[in-house]
Amino acid sequence: MLKSVIFSVLLAVCWAANDRSWTTEEGIKIEIIKKIGDSKCKIRSEPGDQLEQFYKLSNKEGKVIGSNFGQKPYTFTLGKGEVIHGMDVGMDGMCVGEQRKVIIPPEQGFDDDGEEVEGKGDTLYYFVELKSIFRPKPGDRWITDDGVHIHVTHEVEGCTEKAQAGDTLHQQYTLYLEDGTFVDSSWSRNRPFIFKMATGQVIKGMDIAMEGMCEGERRKVVIPPELAYGEKGRPPAIPGNAFLHFDLQLQKLIRPGKEEL
Repeated sequence: MLKSVIFSVLLAVCWAANDRSWTTEEGIKIEIIKKIGDSKCKIRSEPGDQLEQFYKLSNKEGKVIGSNFGQKPYTFTLGKGEVIHGMDVGMDGMCVGEQRKVIIPPEQGFDDDGEEVEGKGDTLYYFVELKSIFRPKPGDRWITDDGVHIHVTHEVEGCTEKAQAGDTLHQQYTLYLEDGTFVDSSWSRNRPFIFKMATGQVIKGMDIAMEGMCEGERRKVVIPPELAYGEKGRPPAIPGNAFLHFDLQLQKLIRPGKEEL
């Protein structure tokens, strides 16, 4: 009887340990440091969610290479290639407030085309905390007369003021090419792109794509080359005759004659 009880306890301890630490098929080692109970965890992160993350990156000896704790959280969309692949894997299935250690092997970290940072080509030792999850509420989709494809990926209820010519817009964006190649994102800079609508400050297709948006609204848009960079493109990132795929969010709308709060 006593042996049976001891075996059951050991089995439970082993199960709990496996539940808090594991290695993925890609060789990424994950350990939950702060676990959030099911009663408090309303949703878990999944591809397509926009996450706010705190991180600390260290080398094998424990020397801190970079950290944003005590600063603004880093914002990215999970599973969209906006971060290294190992981080997309390491942040999947997290609850808000959860903390993890994530060890990412070199082949899942910064490649030869990645940003020049200390630790490139080495195993990456991360401590991460998930601050927030945003999951969108989809709306309508349509094609404009000019050929811009628009899909409202998050609609805002009770909106009374919509973007129009002359408004100053604070926009967050992520840009991809048609084959899914990541080009650029304002989210990675933690500040919005600001421009005045219909004044030639952006490509014509962007003015069309933002028309009628509400603060907080998000859209996926596809802009044809004739409303973007045409036959010449914008080398080296954007080739000629490229269709531009944008994820957009309108963070703030400032209308002329109205005092900014």
